[in-house]
Amino acid sequence: MAARTLIIRPQMTSLCAFRPRLLSSLAFSSSSPLKYSPPELTIRRNYQSINTVSRRSFCIRATTQVNDPGSIDSPLMQSMKQKIQEHLNAESVSVKDAYGDGRHVSIDVIASTFEGQSAVNRQRMVYKAIWEELQSTVHAVDQMTTRTPTEAESKK
Repeated sequence: MAARTLIIRPQMTSLCAFRPRLLSSLAFSSSSPLKYSPPELTIRRNYQSINTVSRRSFCIRATTQVNDPGSIDSPLMQSMKQKIQEHLNAESVSVKDAYGDGRHVSIDVIASTFEGQSAVNRQRMVYKAIWEELQSTVHAVDQMTTRTPTEAESKK
């Protein structure tokens, strides 16, 4: 039963360290021995405070380490750019790290290979070129722009 609880509610593992304190903190009323505060409320209160502290410290670390995420030019971004250029014979490829963590990217591709292709097929072609990175390091492509050279000229 305990293993099932941990699988269904993984947050319970963080509460195991606080169990002795939580059980001893059941507040019985002095006027009536039948009134007490249920342990579920205490657990939820303590869990939220624990979770908030860890979330806050993570956000502070994440925002103070990177000033301009788009300016990061990591080997991963270079590798993705090269793979897209080789796979699609692209005239222009831009791969930017959206948040500075290497897990979210924005891609802009101009290639004549996109002539006659729908927007969905164009994106599939780009995804096929960077499939390895999407399976391991990159979590999501936040923005993707795929254009032909004529579409790029008309947008300028």
